[in-house]
This record gives sequence, C-alpha cells and structure tokens, in this order.
Amino acid sequence: MNFRRIEWIFLVAFVVLDVFLVYMFVQTSSSDTSTKSTNDTTTTVIREMRDDNISFSTPSGKENNGYYIAGNNDSGLKAHLNQLTDQSTRVLSNGKITSTLRTSVTVDPDHPEKTLDQYVKSATNVIHGDEYVYSAELSSSSDYVYVQKVADGKILTGTGQLHLTINKNHQLIGYTQGYVNNVKTLREKAVTISEKKALVALYQYNQVSNDSRIVWGRLGYSRLLKLKDSSVYVPTWVFAVRSKNSSNISLHRINAFTGAAMKANTANTASSDTTDGDVAAGMIWNAE
Repeated sequence: MNFRRIEWIFLVAFVVLDVFLVYMFVQTSSSDTSTKSTNDTTTTVIREMRDDNISFSTPSGKENNGYYIAGNNDSGLKAHLNQLTDQSTRVLSNGKITSTLRTSVTVDPDHPEKTLDQYVKSATNVIHGDEYVYSAELSSSSDYVYVQKVADGKILTGTGQLHLTINKNHQLIGYTQGYVNNVKTLREKAVTISEKKALVALYQYNQVSNDSRIVWGRLGYSRLLKLKDSSVYVPTWVFAVRSKNSSNISLHRINAFTGAAMKANTANTASSDTTDGDVAAGMIWNAE
C-alpha cells in the first residue's frame, strides 16, 4: 500500500476541513455582527421616538409567522340571504350586505360582546357568523366590529369585517357585513417581522408625527393586491395613531413580510368618542 499517497489524502482532507471551518466561522461572525448592528439601529430609533415625545407601550421583539392568502372578490353572501330571518337585507355594489333588524336586540352596555357573540354565531342572524371574532380595538359605543378569522390570523380591512350598529338605547338594530370568500393559502408559512421592527419602520416612513401616541398595534391580514376576480392578502402590522391635540385616530399599515409601508385606497381615520385610556376608537378600514 502506498502510505505516502494516504498521507497526502489525509493532508488534503485536513486542509479542506480547516478551510471549511474558517469559512463557517467568518460567516457566523458576519451574521452575528449584522444582527448586532440591526439590533443597535432598532434600539437607536426607539430612543429617537421617545425623544420626539411619541408615546407607546414597549413593543414585542418576537417574530411571528403568516401566509400569503387569496380570496374571491365576490363575497358570495348574496347566495345565502334566504337563511336569514327577521331582518331586511340589501346587497351593496361592493358585494357587502347591509341588514336592518325587524326586532331590535337589547345589548348589555357593560358586556356587549356576550349578547353580540350569541347573535353573530346564529346562522339565521349572520351568514358565516361563526367565522368572526369581536375586535375591541376597532369598536366604539355605537359600532361593534367583528373581524373574519383566516389562516391562523384575522382580516383587519373592511372586506372581512362585520359592523353591528347599536343605538342610544343599547339595542342592536342592524349590521353591515363584508366577507372574503374561498380563502386559500398561496405559499408555505413564512416568518414576519416583530412589532418592534414594524414600529421602527412606521417611524422611518414618516407615518407618525412628533408628540403623538401609538394607541395599539396588531398583526393581521390586509389586502395587498386586487385582481379581476380575486385579491391577495398579506400579514400586516396595523398601528392606531392618535395625533397631538386631536381626537382622531388614524390606522397605518406595515407589510409584515417586507417592512414596507402600505397605503390605503381611501382615508382611514374616524373620530373617537372614547377616553384616552380606552383602546376602542370606532375605526374602520374604508379601503376595499
């Protein structure tokens, strides 16, 4: 056996291994440096926001997961109107339906969601009602908002919202319903940015002014692209911002995959009749 040849083979193998280990060390060090640099930048921006008198709760640095999803532009609600009872309904041009109850339903002003949950989940009252959950953040004393559940998340735009109208006597008198039909995931689940990174992006895109307050931030789905028959939705960080000396709250969106600011098609502000400590502000996404 040629021992000299074997020695050369082992020598080459060790050299290759050493080169590989050095490469991995350099890559790991570079990655750690990049991560540290990103974290330092995020921390710096958060400090700048505090210096600009922008108030907010400490944002979470935890990453989440989500999908690209698609759904039909036609809500499909019209085909199920015959299941509804004791109400008069009308189909709107955008596919939503609006309903006026023939008999009002009394709602407990202290715990309205208890009565409304029961009402919404009844198939004779609301189409696909079991697919919606109450959203305190988007609701006000006269407009209780339920949002559609999809792909381990919630649709936070008007296309997937149910708005229940409550009169001054604490009675449910009607509702307007949007629904995203035939929802499908388009890709495998992917990692989304954290609330902290989304908040930093919100500031860097000049979506929040000095002396304002971030009332809340939530991760959900909103429409990214509208095609002829269907729309694509993407995980989105939605922030409610109250400007200085204003009772208005505006909703701003950050794409949770890319960190880019997303624009609404129309205005997305609404007057708030709540106190500063409340999270509900009667806000809706007017964008379709």
